[in-house]
Amino acid sequence: MMGDPSDIGALTLAVGEIRGQLRELVHSSNNTATKVDGIAERVFAWGDLPATVAKLEKRIDALEADRDRRDGALGFGAAIVNSKPFGIIVTAVVSILGSIAAIKGGLFK
Repeated sequence: MMGDPSDIGALTLAVGEIRGQLRELVHSSNNTATKVDGIAERVFAWGDLPATVAKLEKRIDALEADRDRRDGALGFGAAIVNSKPFGIIVTAVVSILGSIAAIKGGLFK
């Protein structure tokens, strides 16, 4: 017993749609697999992550210690420059040097 030709056409259309959807699923699956492989490569490339973190922590500690030493030295120098005795001494030295220059230059004849 043969089916109606319109039924065969409908079945052929349905099979074609199913093939297309299957092709899309395979393509999507391949894309997902590629992405997972890329992520896995990055994770394995990190390899010894705890050791890398420990090295970076040592570098950070060394840089912070250096900055603290520099800040301390600059802070000490700034404290001296901003002190009243330093200002008085600098004013006296500049006044004396200015007076000597004025006398040698003939300003006071």
